[in-house]
Amino acid sequence: MSESSKVVSLSEKSAGRQEAAMGKPAVLPSVIVLLKEKASTELRERVKALFGKVDDSLFAMAERAHGQEEQDGMFQALRLLRVERRNIVERFVGNLEQAFQIRREQEAEPGFAPDSLSLVHNDDLEQLVAADTMVANAKRDFAEPLAELCVRLDTLYSVKVYDKNNPLGPDVICDAFVASIQALDLHIRARLTLLKKFEQEVMLQLRDFYEFCNQLLVEQGVLPSLREQQRAARRPPAYPAGRGPGNPGAVPAAGVGHAGEGAAQVASGIPVSGHFAPGLVPATAGMAPMPAGDLLTHLNALQSGAHYQDPGAAQLLNVGDLLQQRLVDAHQAASLAKVDTDVIKLVEMLFSFILEDRSLATPIKSQLGRLQLPLLKVAIADKSFFSKGGHPARKLLNELADAATGWQAPEDHETDPLYREISQIVERVLGEFDRDINIFSTLLESLREFIIRERKRAEMLERRVVDEADGRAKTQAARARVAAVMDALVAERDLPAVVQDWLQKVWNNVLFLTCVKEGTESEAWNRDVRTARDLVWSVQAPMPDSRKQLLGLLPVLQERLREGIEALSYNAFEARSMFAGLKEIYRERFALAQRLTERRELQVKERVAREIKAVAAMDQLPEAPRAPAAAEPPPKEATVSGAGEPQPVVDADIEPVAEQIAAVQEVAVPQMEELEQAVAQAEVVAASPEQEGLAPLDKEDPHWQMTFRLAQGSWFELKRSDEEQFRCRLAAVIRDIDQFIFVNRNGAKVAEFGRLELAHALRCAQLLPLDDGMLFERALQSVIGNVRKKRSEQG
Repeated sequence: MSESSKVVSLSEKSAGRQEAAMGKPAVLPSVIVLLKEKASTELRERVKALFGKVDDSLFAMAERAHGQEEQDGMFQALRLLRVERRNIVERFVGNLEQAFQIRREQEAEPGFAPDSLSLVHNDDLEQLVAADTMVANAKRDFAEPLAELCVRLDTLYSVKVYDKNNPLGPDVICDAFVASIQALDLHIRARLTLLKKFEQEVMLQLRDFYEFCNQLLVEQGVLPSLREQQRAARRPPAYPAGRGPGNPGAVPAAGVGHAGEGAAQVASGIPVSGHFAPGLVPATAGMAPMPAGDLLTHLNALQSGAHYQDPGAAQLLNVGDLLQQRLVDAHQAASLAKVDTDVIKLVEMLFSFILEDRSLATPIKSQLGRLQLPLLKVAIADKSFFSKGGHPARKLLNELADAATGWQAPEDHETDPLYREISQIVERVLGEFDRDINIFSTLLESLREFIIRERKRAEMLERRVVDEADGRAKTQAARARVAAVMDALVAERDLPAVVQDWLQKVWNNVLFLTCVKEGTESEAWNRDVRTARDLVWSVQAPMPDSRKQLLGLLPVLQERLREGIEALSYNAFEARSMFAGLKEIYRERFALAQRLTERRELQVKERVAREIKAVAAMDQLPEAPRAPAAAEPPPKEATVSGAGEPQPVVDADIEPVAEQIAAVQEVAVPQMEELEQAVAQAEVVAASPEQEGLAPLDKEDPHWQMTFRLAQGSWFELKRSDEEQFRCRLAAVIRDIDQFIFVNRNGAKVAEFGRLELAHALRCAQLLPLDDGMLFERALQSVIGNVRKKRSEQG
């Protein structure tokens, strides 16, 4: 091949300039057309190859899925990708080929607006972070061959080519793939898995691809000696006047000394920043974005400086203004990459939420606000910071906020142990954090040790408060449930005085102790309730029908009663008197049973005799009917009914006993199931005078319903009056009496509410729930929600 064949035609480039200036699609030089075809073919094969590995990963994830919904999502994604893989590849290649049509208006980049924040533009933040991360890694790992390719393409196009609009740059390749799968309805885990495989199979293998593209251009005569020129052009970093390598405050000029577009511009003779005014330059000006390392150096210097007008107030830093001033002072000009600008704005929005959060006291917010620059540095260095929930910096911020939830600033809050601990941690972050995130883990361990010590003291006092309330509740509940049992046993019954003494003086207390110690679900409670029921039955059971059953019960009943007396350490003399009274009742009942038995036997004998006599009389009647004689009164012993059956004679001595038996049968002793139901329905309420005057609420009232959903440990702001407001935590819900116990951060009780009283307090905003979830996650969700809301309003 001759040398002339390796030289790019100037006429092709000139024609491209004229058509680009007229806004028409440019006719690409033959070299670019060749590069487009070769590069598209290479990337097409790489993308086609990744789908087999995606299949394996999705199938394995489906087998390990935690729920049916997730498993169905994996299998659905597996089927969809098998059907659409060819279309995905074609869309990807089509997007790449379109990127080769670089137009002049593509040089302009839109400024930042909350509704176009790239980090939260899509519905799923994780997908965006994954894409940004793989692009950033590719730019870092393949900076040198990418810079060479960028410079060579810049000589071929009629418009400026830099890393963002490079048709084969990591941004374009990644965006082309993301756009090709954007319309697919994929489970988020499947989508992230697909992006991860794309990173492994394509983005991490771009070094060989860029070497291939550069070699292709070299063979076509495009800057064949560029690499040698770059090596010759490398010089030590240039410093502004008055600064030098010996000056620790010296900052290298933006883009100088780093592989990337800046190095490429130096190699090709293009000035980096000499014609720009000092300060931040818009991304549309054509200057290469400041490398992340330089940006971190600037932020590190800002972190060590004092930028707070009032250290005690919660203040939000305008990082853009601070960077602008720093660059002006250093007589430097620099632009920021779009992703870095978005990160700066996102961190500002997060800390704006944090500084407005009403769950934290102002002194605490002022300390947490000072972490804005350190966390910004973390986010700049690691774009996955926003999606990595376990990041130590996020965990430290969350636990600092969690420890301070419910804290109220005393007059001398600077001496408060918690405030001092948080202040010391913040000072260490500001003074020691450069780029090693291990300091966050170290400080997190220290904070946790402090929290454990603090909470141990509070838990001891809180436990005493809850135990006292629980004991009081058990007492009230036990009295109500014992009363329910006693009411069911004595209602509408005329019990002997000695039995009433047994129930009120002895067994009432036995049941109370058992209920408090063992509860109403215990075997001991069931045994003692059955004893009370058997006692009542024993003096009211129908006699003589229950004589045999009563004889079997009395030894067991006597033993249970004796155990109850001993458990109470009851007065021995009175106990003997009560046992003697029961003995006399049972003697009378058995005597009555004996008399009734004898009388019944006599009545049976008399009835049999009458029946025999009646039969004999009928045998003596003549065969023909005979007119009846004058009416005579029937014999005293019996009357013959129309059927010829005699009627029993009622003894005047037995009649009162029969009435007594009938009365007993009408008011039967309740069964155990009835007593259990009475206990379950016993109304147990907290003895709160405040509740007595409150109007009942409908069961569907949202505040009434809220009282059933409050989680133990939740924080609230309680307003006693305009002057008296404080924070408290729900320490316990005493179920027995429907009582809610609230304590302060030190564990001391500050309020207690019955359920109705609590519902009214929530309804009138006397008690306001505080959001005590993880602070960083709440802030991030709020920012994303606000961005989506603005975008929907504008749409």
